[in-house]
Amino acid sequence: MKKLFVASNLSIQIGNQILVDGLDFSIDENETLAVVGESGSGKSLTALSLLGLLPPLAIVKADQLCFDQQSLLELDQRKWSQLRGQQIGMVFQEPQSSLNPTMRCGHQVAEVVKRHFPSEKNIKLKVLNTFEKVLLPQVNRIYTAYPHELSGGQKQRVMIAMALICEPKLLICDEPTTALDVTVQKEILTLLQNLQVENKMSILFISHDLGLVKSFADTVLVMRRGKIIEQAKIKALFDNPKNDYTKGLLQARPPLNIRPKRLITLVDYEQRNTRIEEETQEERSQRHQALYKQKPLLTARNLSKSYTAKQFFWEKKTSLEVLAPLDFEIYPGETLGLVGESGSGKSTLARCLSFLTTPTTGSVFFEGEALSINSAAAQNKLRKNIQYIFQDPFAALHPKITIGNMLTEVLQQYDHPAIEERIDELLNQVGLTLDMKKRYPHQLSGGQRQRAVIARALAPSPKLIICDEAVAALDISVQAQVLNLLNDLKNKLGLSYLFISHDMAVVRYMSDRILVLNQGQKETLQDADVLYKHPETPYTSKLIEAIL
Repeated sequence: MKKLFVASNLSIQIGNQILVDGLDFSIDENETLAVVGESGSGKSLTALSLLGLLPPLAIVKADQLCFDQQSLLELDQRKWSQLRGQQIGMVFQEPQSSLNPTMRCGHQVAEVVKRHFPSEKNIKLKVLNTFEKVLLPQVNRIYTAYPHELSGGQKQRVMIAMALICEPKLLICDEPTTALDVTVQKEILTLLQNLQVENKMSILFISHDLGLVKSFADTVLVMRRGKIIEQAKIKALFDNPKNDYTKGLLQARPPLNIRPKRLITLVDYEQRNTRIEEETQEERSQRHQALYKQKPLLTARNLSKSYTAKQFFWEKKTSLEVLAPLDFEIYPGETLGLVGESGSGKSTLARCLSFLTTPTTGSVFFEGEALSINSAAAQNKLRKNIQYIFQDPFAALHPKITIGNMLTEVLQQYDHPAIEERIDELLNQVGLTLDMKKRYPHQLSGGQRQRAVIARALAPSPKLIICDEAVAALDISVQAQVLNLLNDLKNKLGLSYLFISHDMAVVRYMSDRILVLNQGQKETLQDADVLYKHPETPYTSKLIEAIL
């Protein structure tokens, strides 16, 4: 097989720091090479070196760095511009931030054609044909739509169309499915596989999740701290991983064949602590019998939410129902999973339960008492008992406030008598050192920031915590640490969770029961293990089948 790209002894240095050190790898024609590793391992820097998009201060050294038999080390900016888009396309991680919000989607894709093929006569037709190729619906509407008018999966398809429209030989995909629902994720990966065969191109696929690339890649590179620590064909790597770090990445995802009491983390592998303790069916049954004998902590009755849609003042008002009337309970010490595709009403339901959004109909009872937000006292009591852990820890923390001051602010709100002692206790509970009180969010890693968000949620001693995609933005290895922490805190403090996620494997591991929403409707509410093995509805089966 002819080699399309070759890197020999590739190193990337910024300032005095070597971020990528001595990489040797190649990509064959029509091959899919996956590069896997945690944040900071050098995956994206390696990919950007293929496109000439590294920062100006970056120093790239290599014995050989060739694409299609031409050296990339000798290209000037004009030649890089010709190469990018035409011969090497790239699909970025977050389509919303990669697309121009002020331009219509079709015009953005047409720009690429105009740049590389200025003599093309019917550019719009070429764009529409490419939209059809990536399975976008209503291509004329998509052409004139702005990015905010499309779903996450549609935006990502527009990005793929932009990368493919010039029929490149190599497509680089940098975490292209991280923010997508599990069903959309599967559709995107299947689409990329089909387009690869059709266009006879190679793919460089970057991910932090080995499980994701199992059925997608031909070869895998595992990177850590700027070095390749393992490189193998996909079957060989999964059947017989050589490195403990690789084994740790494989074990970090919740297994589907058993129910472990605790996930194995990379730290466990480094300490040779790899014994999996399994919760038996009998243990789970006994725990659930005790759990559901209690009175519910929270009860929702006939809970719904509708919005009034009216674009112009002369138009008739119409009601848009985003959440149909729902009935369910959350018990003390229970984790209720909440799943469904984007737009199914998950986040709307969570906001209604906490009265961040006022429900249109229905009632919410907390410990048997009807919740109301008509008074400041009632609002304060509600906020104390129901707390949030948000998806993006960096966005959830104030960039100019230290972790200690953030926790102080929360404790002062609820008149805590011993603030300093409580802050120290919170940091110990979530596994942060006391010196982190003086740090700002940007001085913490992703996992440390999420632990700080968890500490803030625990500060007023709540009884129910809403975890809204609480681990979606984290590396797979850090996910395992945070999931273990959440379970430990639940057992130690007697917490209840409403756990929202699009990752069915994570939800199944965390949950006692799972509530499935489909376009605002209650699809099913089942025991997590029963739902996974015997789903009641075709929609639930589709979600489970999409687990990669």
